[in-house]
Amino acid sequence: MTDNVCVYLPSGFVIENAAEDDLDEIASLETVCFPKEPWTRSMLAEEMHNSSALFVVARKAVRSADEKGPKGQIAGYLVAWLIPPYECQIGSIAVLPQFRRKGIAAGLLRVLCGSCSLHEIQDIELEVRVSNTAAIELYKRFFFEITGVRKNYYQDGEDAYNMARLGEDPEGRTMA
Repeated sequence: MTDNVCVYLPSGFVIENAAEDDLDEIASLETVCFPKEPWTRSMLAEEMHNSSALFVVARKAVRSADEKGPKGQIAGYLVAWLIPPYECQIGSIAVLPQFRRKGIAAGLLRVLCGSCSLHEIQDIELEVRVSNTAAIELYKRFFFEITGVRKNYYQDGEDAYNMARLGEDPEGRTMA
């Protein structure tokens, strides 16, 4: 999507649109976070040019939004496909191990939820390894529920949970 994103997190990171010159660093992050099945640089580049994709990175904030200069290290990223008016599918979300537990993944999800709201999309879906308890707990904090299991979803034979956030929270709760 062509949403222009620039969100500062209290932890000293900024979430912004991914750029061409970020691809090598994102591809490297991908191999660290998903050593069994990383997306390739060419797959990432394809998503960067996909008009349905929201592709954002979280990086160390080393400059203000209106300054030019060096960019900080990329700590994480998110790719999702927004298909108005009905749904969004999260393709990938990753944060380097040394930057986890700093609110980066939650910040990326908040940006995604805001973009979905802007485009009047209420349903967000994803697949996650059944063994990835940290991610599952994060998604639950954002009102995702397990809706099914995909047997042998990953190349190594591990199953995946289908998770979905369908519509607005019925109790009006705010996201974690």
